[in-house]
Amino acid sequence: EDEEDIYVKFKTSTVRRQIPSQVIQESTLKDKSAFQYALTNVILGILGKTGNTPFILAEPLKYTDFVVGIDIGRQPRQRTSGSVNVGALTRIYLNNGELLRYGIYDMPLEGETLPANLLRLLFPWEEFQGKRVVIHRDGLFRGEEKEILKNWAQEIRAVFYFVEVIKQDNPRLYGYDPNKSFFRPPEGTVFKLNEYEALLISSQSPNGTPRPLRIRTEPPFNIMDALNSVFVLRLLHYGSLNKLPRVPVTIHYADKIARWALQGIKPRQPEGNIPFWL
Repeated sequence: EDEEDIYVKFKTSTVRRQIPSQVIQESTLKDKSAFQYALTNVILGILGKTGNTPFILAEPLKYTDFVVGIDIGRQPRQRTSGSVNVGALTRIYLNNGELLRYGIYDMPLEGETLPANLLRLLFPWEEFQGKRVVIHRDGLFRGEEKEILKNWAQEIRAVFYFVEVIKQDNPRLYGYDPNKSFFRPPEGTVFKLNEYEALLISSQSPNGTPRPLRIRTEPPFNIMDALNSVFVLRLLHYGSLNKLPRVPVTIHYADKIARWALQGIKPRQPEGNIPFWL
């Protein structure tokens, strides 16, 4: 059978039952040069999936109390025209990088506007009241999402900082030295477009120039803190040490998790604190 098909079937069975699981491809076991890296990654994955926190940030982020990754997955409903099913995913991290919990919710939706009851599930007042919250969005905020969240933040006396992490269709960046030679810019390179938007080299590409992220925020949050929140939280992915993800852990695999949730591949309980997606 196709290896990917087996993986999906296996994960569907275990995730729905909230059973921690680890898949290792046969090709990984045969590759002696990469086995030590793979072994380290497997150990980290098992630690994370069994409720442990392998590491956190040495210094908490000073400009926020929480960092929340949010993604909204949509697909047309089969029987009702003009409406969609929505799969909303949030991952809530403390400012030291520790996962507080995740939430996966789905419901029918008419148009683009998120209903108030869904927002209360994503950002409950008893948890977020009076807090500073950086919100990482996988891609662009759509429709009236930001305005609705701003109104909710005002109602619960919180401060929401919006950060869009745009992965596609961004220009490439090149380094240049006095000898008039070009080179690949290192990780952490920033090309600032204005006070609230910049390009960020968050990872290297094995072939060719790296693909930068476009990071966009808005007042009162400044672009340097937005860039810092994205770049630092890449370090907290427990699935791999030798290859860090391109995006922060708050939205890593977000599109895949939301898509799977719409297909019913999700834990029985809508909330939890064990990263089953590793």
